[in-house]
Amino acid sequence: MNTKQPFSEEQLGLPNIELIESSEQAFSDAFLRATQILYRHFEQLKSSIGVNKDFPREPFNLAILGLFSKMSRHYYSYVLLEIHQDWIGSQFLIEHLSETAITLTYLLEEVDKSIFFKYIPASVQQARYLLLDIEEQLQKFPNHPDLMILRNKLETFIAEQQEYTGDRSLTTVLETHLWGSEEADNTTKRGTIVGLNFLDNPARRIALKVKPASWLDLQLSYLNFFAKSSPPKVQSGINFIYLRDASHLCLHATQAFLEEILSHQGVNVPGIEGEQQILNVLYEWFYKAHKVYQLHCAKIQNRE
Repeated sequence: MNTKQPFSEEQLGLPNIELIESSEQAFSDAFLRATQILYRHFEQLKSSIGVNKDFPREPFNLAILGLFSKMSRHYYSYVLLEIHQDWIGSQFLIEHLSETAITLTYLLEEVDKSIFFKYIPASVQQARYLLLDIEEQLQKFPNHPDLMILRNKLETFIAEQQEYTGDRSLTTVLETHLWGSEEADNTTKRGTIVGLNFLDNPARRIALKVKPASWLDLQLSYLNFFAKSSPPKVQSGINFIYLRDASHLCLHATQAFLEEILSHQGVNVPGIEGEQQILNVLYEWFYKAHKVYQLHCAKIQNRE
């Protein structure tokens, strides 16, 4: 990232890393404060670009704007859950966050027309798959209002995307993977290409597919609590590595997003260059704060 920093950490209101007390609570407060500052800049950027009439409303631009919006919201929510040690909630959100940020970065850094035109058909195929599921559920719950509303939304979505997908029968996707084609469900591959797979955890993704409240769910996650011979393995403390990595992932994606905005001739977003420099300062802050926290942990281990 660009190393020129006309903004200081103090100007941005970031906690002074050298003055953070050597405790997990103090570091969690500092990370939360930095996250709030970063999230505020995300929201300012989203607002400035979203209302900019010069920013073309073509499908690609709408896609990256939507991905950026989702990423910013999920980032802030994830940090809150992690800091408050809501492990179940944070594990769920980190999947949404990492997939969104990786997809945004991939579309921005690697995209060509052939790649992007696989992105929309994959979702159309997924919508067709879900329609089949809805029709099956309507056999059990005739005229269920929410099912009817969802069916109408999916049918409208499919009809609006015909120029990208052509006319295909629902029966062609009976055996199709939920994400569309197998090749389309490739977040791990996309992450590898852009070097952003550091939050990827295939075991976590698989565990999240377990049916809630099933016997398997209980065996994997809860029944060990009652077994004296097998004490539960519970994550202890805040995962500051993930907090740093999630921040860096979102910052990387945002820089790519801003570079795309700047590449559009005639699109004027006031202060966008300054926002790029602010993101650089935040990137360095999260890196340095985690290094200091590592030293804090090492001191504790040495005392023990």
